[in-house]
Formats: sequence, structure tokens, C-alpha cells
Amino acid sequence: MALTISQQDNTITLEGKLNATTVRNFKMHFGLIQNPFRNLTIDFDEVTEIDESALYTLKEMYKNEALKSNPFFVTGFRSEEIYEDYQFSNIA
Repeated sequence: MALTISQQDNTITLEGKLNATTVRNFKMHFGLIQNPFRNLTIDFDEVTEIDESALYTLKEMYKNEALKSNPFFVTGFRSEEIYEDYQFSNIA
């Protein structure tokens, strides 16, 4: 299953697999909408798979946004896996 990206206001909902191929599309979509919304929430509830390259990309995206004082929030079933990966990240 490909990655489906939908958005309502400042919440982005992802559905499907987030891997090396699909994370590029997500990163491009994220780049287009990050300016209008300062507080973005990304819902991973319907994501069925996240590979290491996607976790790395998400961590880099988070670091970049945090350095601009514009971090995004992660929710959903897979959010614990993502936060565990972030906790060892040195942002500053």
C-alpha cells in the first residue's frame, strides 16, 4: 500500500507504509505546508509500517523544525515508536 497523505487544518494524517520511497513524498508535502501552520500535528494511527530510513528522515525533519522553534507533534498508534527514536536525538 502506498502512503496516503490527507490534511485538515493543522493535522496531517498518514495512511499506509512510510519507507524510503514514500517518505520523500511526505517530506515534500510537509515542506509545502509547514509555513502557514506553526503548530502541526502528524497522525500516524493508520501507518502500517515505518522503516529505519523513514525514522531517520522524521528525526531530521523534527530537528530542523525544533531549531526554528517550530516543532511538530506526533500522535497515533505508531507515535511511541517515533518518540523512542527521538529521545536519543541531540537537537541543540
